[in-house]
Amino acid sequence: MQYLDKDKDQGRQINKKLSLPLFLRVSMVVLLLFGLTIGAAASLFSGKLKRVFFEEKLRSGEHILDFLASSLKVPLLADDTLRLSSLIRDAADMDGVVYASVVDRDQVVLVHSGQDDMESMNLLKGRDNENSAGLPVSGSPEKQVYGISRVILYNDKPLGTVHLGLSVKYIENSFLAAQLSLIKSFLLPALLLGLALSILVYLYFLRSKKKIDRIIHAVREYGNGKLQYRIEKPDKGEFGDMTLALHDMAQKLSSLGPNLEELEEYLKFSSLDRILESPISKGEAYASRRQVAVLFAGVHGFGSYAGEENPDEVVKALNKYISIVTAVISKQGGYVDKVIGDAVVGIFGVSLYRENHTARAVRAALDLQDALSAGTADESRLLSSVCVGISSGIVLSGNIGSHSKVEYSSIGESIKEAYWLTSLGHPGEIILGEEIYSQMKDSVAVEPLPPQQVLGGSDVIKSFRLLNLTQKDNGHS
Repeated sequence: MQYLDKDKDQGRQINKKLSLPLFLRVSMVVLLLFGLTIGAAASLFSGKLKRVFFEEKLRSGEHILDFLASSLKVPLLADDTLRLSSLIRDAADMDGVVYASVVDRDQVVLVHSGQDDMESMNLLKGRDNENSAGLPVSGSPEKQVYGISRVILYNDKPLGTVHLGLSVKYIENSFLAAQLSLIKSFLLPALLLGLALSILVYLYFLRSKKKIDRIIHAVREYGNGKLQYRIEKPDKGEFGDMTLALHDMAQKLSSLGPNLEELEEYLKFSSLDRILESPISKGEAYASRRQVAVLFAGVHGFGSYAGEENPDEVVKALNKYISIVTAVISKQGGYVDKVIGDAVVGIFGVSLYRENHTARAVRAALDLQDALSAGTADESRLLSSVCVGISSGIVLSGNIGSHSKVEYSSIGESIKEAYWLTSLGHPGEIILGEEIYSQMKDSVAVEPLPPQQVLGGSDVIKSFRLLNLTQKDNGHS
């Protein structure tokens, strides 16, 4: 059990090292969602902005065409080639214009901007005289253009056509520059908004952590057996529901008190394996044989003590003595099998702590000596008169009784031997049986007692008075 608890503690430490604080995890999720939302909105907005930007650039090109179509009427009528060339060169010098050309009604090029772009000239040669715009010329990305044109009219009669080629690359670069400027203008507000969200998350986390800490504290109190603990003024919402659920759980556990006392009375400090092995709910017979160590504690001269002292004081001292013995036996992994008047019988080797049960029994006897010596003055006469006998042997353990009362108990000659050993010792002494000593001889210092013949039997039994432990008993304390 101790090893399991140790593993759990190590697991909790590992989880604590690996896991990030809740605040950081929540902040990362919030900022990630915020970034994805901003990114998706920016992507959608960028697509729409790009279409609008291109349309605006095309409209700007059309305005230039309108201006040229109006300005080129007189030079065309006067056949003023110099004026035509000047206007076309001025238009070609504008940002984003790849070429500018004027053709007559027969599609003969009168003037052009001077570029040797045959692809553009081919485009001009194949175009109609109708107004057109937004038709890209195929080619490498660096040379792609939008070809737009306007018919030059005079008194509703066509004089010729003016053509402009707008650079796609220039339009895209202009859009990227505008987009970058827009991003810069929105970057600071976005960062401030993200910081504000982080602060709000942190404040909410602090508020929630206080509520969580209250619930954790309540759970620990319940785990320590304080089922009457209650959280004052439960919060509203989910935390309040959780608090009320804990209160309801504690109340239901408290109502099981009598049943738990009855179970404890049956088990008498037993352990989980005997609950599983013993089908008490069905009233079935159950028994097993095991090699055990038996600790028998009895009060020398209890009859005369009880006859001389005040009955209330006797009961008080007796209850204190039995409480001490049962607590020590349970602590060392044994269970209290019987309480008969001033005698307490403890069995080691039946519960989960089956390993080293002999050493546990001896350790319990020594602990019992220390615990009994700490009694008050009124209790000292009884507590100082306790003698302990420890024997080893096979016992039969199981559900013993009738349909009206059944309890888990053990029977065997080793229990009688342990009782007999207490009669050989004096108050405050621990007497070991021969088999107990043979198992513990490397760990204990003893004083041999004269061999004794058991009352009612022919066997002579050796016994030993325990003086102290000479070394640690396999690490058990």
